Amino acid sequence: MKCAVIDMSSTGVSTVVAECDGGKITEILYKDRTNISVIEYLEGRNLSRRGIEKLIDALIAARASSKALGAEALYVISTAALRHIDNLEDVAENIRTRTGMVINHLDGKTEAYCDHMSNRKYSVYERAVMIDIGGGSVEIGDLSSDKRSDMICLDFGPLKLRNKYVADIYPTLDEAKKIKKFLRKKCDEEKLPKKSAFRTAVLVGSINDSIYAVYKEYCDKKKTDTTFTYDRYKKFVEMLLTSDERTRLIMKAAPEKINVLPVSAIILKELLKRFKLDNIVISDAGVKEGFLELVLAGVEKGVAVDLKTPVPLYAPVDPPAKKSSGKKGGKKSTDKKEPKKQTKKESKKSE
Repeated sequence: MKCAVIDMSSTGVSTVVAECDGGKITEILYKDRTNISVIEYLEGRNLSRRGIEKLIDALIAARASSKALGAEALYVISTAALRHIDNLEDVAENIRTRTGMVINHLDGKTEAYCDHMSNRKYSVYERAVMIDIGGGSVEIGDLSSDKRSDMICLDFGPLKLRNKYVADIYPTLDEAKKIKKFLRKKCDEEKLPKKSAFRTAVLVGSINDSIYAVYKEYCDKKKTDTTFTYDRYKKFVEMLLTSDERTRLIMKAAPEKINVLPVSAIILKELLKRFKLDNIVISDAGVKEGFLELVLAGVEKGVAVDLKTPVPLYAPVDPPAKKSSGKKGGKKSTDKKEPKKQTKKESKKSE
């Protein structure tokens, strides 16, 4: 049986299609992503009409791809992207009526738990910790524990920190110091463990993938191997804050993440420093795979999309500025012209 999951995150709409058997994922068949920075489409605390349109377009394309690949079950999830917007009901209703998709909203703990479940294979490493830097939140989990209550969700991400502290794309050294101070305070408040608690970091999610892709370009420029160590990564972050080469490297390896990558790299550096980690693994699975595993196991109750029902006919969120005249329902109108309204002057003359 083929199953698909579409995730609406703060930085994009991503899809995974998997072959499933016996209540487990046996093979990943397809992965795709459309990059959309939801925070760029906020008007106050509401997602704008244009933002809703962008999400809907991406969801319709993702649904079509999943169905074309033979998916028999499809689930749509949302993570931090929609967690804090005020017009969530309006967004969800527009998506339902326009795409036929019902959203499964995940809270921070559940999102972290999904990440955790899809990366349990890394628990063979001694004292491994899962780290997922999303656009709107950061998920952390001790891979030796399967308790949902042990999962940690830091309720901020690089998009929020960038908007709060950074005036341009790249943080200045002073802005970077403010971000680090904020991170340390929040980590202490959440009572995150410090050195010696973990030995291996398992990096999850598209932002961590992008950080590593740019890091490899940096290592290639320095003519060193791409082994991920804290000391080398620290120099990489310094390059992102000060070097003229940074834009070229990001545009070469992860251009779609240029708005979030510099701040994300600082967040990751602070976490690696706090845990004193040098053994770092890049994961190939995340929240979508974890959610699907939990649904297949009956732990999570996901509302599936009815793929047999066609996508509703297109109707824009905002009505068009001008309606075409002369046609209605594909047929010529019997009324050539509508009666012209009389002006006050013409009305007096007729009297």
